[in-house]
Amino acid sequence: MATPYSKEQSTRHSEREKKEPKPKKPIAKKSKKLIDAEKIYTKERKAYLQAYPYCEVLGCNKESQDIHHRKGRIGALLSDSNYFMAVCRSCHSEIELNPIWAKENGYSLGRL
Repeated sequence: MATPYSKEQSTRHSEREKKEPKPKKPIAKKSKKLIDAEKIYTKERKAYLQAYPYCEVLGCNKESQDIHHRKGRIGALLSDSNYFMAVCRSCHSEIELNPIWAKENGYSLGRL
């Protein structure tokens, strides 16, 4: 018959060395893929605003400051200049706040 172990002899109940907790990495705010896409977009945006220095909304001749994405900004559409529209800040707000008017005038397109 085997001899019983006492708690003092058991390695199972002995104190273990406490390990230093690993430093936690913060979650990235942007993925590498998004950062790369934004770099491309920044170049495209700058070139487009230089080519179209004035607002493209009919009847507005203010200096363009923003790029309106007529078909959205998802995926490859972010830097697709086929769907860009150079607009001033006030016209951009008008387009965003009045989607029906924007679609009727061709300033916004369906995403499907």
